[in-house]
Amino acid sequence: MVLQILIQLGYTALLARLIAPENFAVMGIVLSLMGFAEIFSQIGLGPALIQRKDIDQSHINSAFTTSLGLGIIFTLSFVAASPMIARAYGIDTLKEIIPVVCSSFTISAMSVVPRNLMMKNMKFKSFFTASMLSIIGGNLVVGLWLAYGGYEIWAYVWALFAQNALMTLACWILQPTRIQFKWNKKATLQLLNYGAGSSLFNALNYAATKVDVAVLPLFSKGSALFPNTVSLNQAGMYERGAYVASLPITIMAKLSDSVLFSGMSKLQEETERLKRVVLAATNVLSILIFPLACFVFVFSEDILRIYLGNSYMGAAHLLQWLFVAVIFRTLTRPIDSLLRAKGEVYKGSWIKGIYLILMIVGVMVAGRYSVEAVAISIAVTTGIHYLMMIGFAHRISGVSVKEQLAALVPGSRIGAMTLLAAYLAKYMAVRSHIDGIWLLLFAIFCVVVGGCILVYIRPQWLGARSVNPLFIVPERFRKFPFLNRIYKAFDEE
Repeated sequence: MVLQILIQLGYTALLARLIAPENFAVMGIVLSLMGFAEIFSQIGLGPALIQRKDIDQSHINSAFTTSLGLGIIFTLSFVAASPMIARAYGIDTLKEIIPVVCSSFTISAMSVVPRNLMMKNMKFKSFFTASMLSIIGGNLVVGLWLAYGGYEIWAYVWALFAQNALMTLACWILQPTRIQFKWNKKATLQLLNYGAGSSLFNALNYAATKVDVAVLPLFSKGSALFPNTVSLNQAGMYERGAYVASLPITIMAKLSDSVLFSGMSKLQEETERLKRVVLAATNVLSILIFPLACFVFVFSEDILRIYLGNSYMGAAHLLQWLFVAVIFRTLTRPIDSLLRAKGEVYKGSWIKGIYLILMIVGVMVAGRYSVEAVAISIAVTTGIHYLMMIGFAHRISGVSVKEQLAALVPGSRIGAMTLLAAYLAKYMAVRSHIDGIWLLLFAIFCVVVGGCILVYIRPQWLGARSVNPLFIVPERFRKFPFLNRIYKAFDEE
């Protein structure tokens, strides 16, 4: 998973130097619309296969037939609607791009069954292999080859097409599944009983996280509803800043869907074990995301300069605010998995609906001032959403709000120490005339070494034994002197 992110980081960094910011704004529009519609095109049949304890051949056949039929319908619908969407945004290129990108509805529908059976059977290595093949083939081979050839936005478009096609092919090769083109009404309704609620839940959540990228370009048109306060270039910078901020969320989403959701679904009737999983996941995620957010806050300008180039330096302050939102979005993932595993998707959709409304109002109001105001509104709204979600987690599982907030303490401590270490490293680097990539490497070295020393001296800072990530380490690694000393420290208490 880390390797996938590193490859994606390298691909995005190169693409940002080969494609103008305006093209990213256009693709942000397309991907936001496609991503939202794709949730409905599959109506939650994949998650339903994972969540349902017992499935038979009729469920598999019905899931495949229904998904494929809906995928074709959504593809044709977006092809027909592409001229209208282009007129709405005032961007003629959308008429040509959307028909290609929307083919993903049909292509992805063909992989719904094998992909989700991988998750249900916890074949994470197979899923990783399929993902790697699609990323390397789609992004590194097709995308970069076309980008270097001067194809601009079409390099991005065809990279996405190739990535979807390769992912579908790899899923069928690595998870061979017997399919019969038969449709069973009873089996379909059984899947839809959960799947429809899952689709509604995911759609509202997705729309809330993409409304800023989808709506912001409208402020470049100039109208009574959308005054001309943001240029398309600024919208493109915001989209790239939002993309960089979304990378940790992408990791957490994959972890949530592949590990947490699958595992919690098997424990859906065991409330006490679910509570422990939620608290442990919250603790681990807080330890990861708080230090990362603090590091990005200090080095936002340097990260953007090295990663995307000098033309994106205007997004530095945006990135700082967007990473505040990243903290709350990351910490929400275990709760999302919990309510999906418990089958509480319809009740959870009410909270996601409120979240979406708050996001729309925030973007519409803040967009009249500046892109930075939009980023601030996103950070505030995601914080409100997180508070609503921890209250909901208490109602469905019994894990108290106090326990959930207490699980954030270790991450807050490490984050505060990271902030201090990052500022100190930056001060030392500037005094020593270190800049560029060497500045970031020096800062990362200082933070990592400082963190290891801190954990060695005070391992309790990572939380109590029941939620401490050190106790998730496989048994064969616990004999290392570094870890062995830490375990003894706990035993001596």
